[in-house]
Amino acid sequence: MKLRVLLLILAACVIAACKTATAPLSCPHGSQPMGARPPAGDETWCQKMVDGQPVKDGPFALYRSGGTLMLEGSYHDGKQDGEWTMWYDNGQKASVDHYKDGVQDGEHIGWYTNGKISAMGIYKNGKREGVWKRWDAQGFKNWEEVYKDDKRIS
Repeated sequence: MKLRVLLLILAACVIAACKTATAPLSCPHGSQPMGARPPAGDETWCQKMVDGQPVKDGPFALYRSGGTLMLEGSYHDGKQDGEWTMWYDNGQKASVDHYKDGVQDGEHIGWYTNGKISAMGIYKNGKREGVWKRWDAQGFKNWEEVYKDDKRIS
């Protein structure tokens, strides 16, 4: 019985630590952390000044009013760069996209709220390119489409 109570107390402490622990925003050299996580704010980002103007540079996160993460990615010199991930309200990933110099470039993967994959394909310089695969919400593949320069060719 004492062991059970001790384990419950330990579990409660671990859960509380996870909910309240917030790692500081790690910004690139020359940028400074901005914004605030919930409940004080709804987004965090890194910012630097370029010619007297604020420019996002480094990690970015957008939160829902309840405090859950909605969107996370990174900026470089004010443009989206690298992997960007979006989540549903239930915490399930909604999509992962890749950006280069502010333009979608690379693999796109989307999911339904149930965790089943919905679509997969490649963007090249902001345009769909090559084979795109789509599935229904039960996980059965519905179709494949081939794109060239964002135009469906088959």
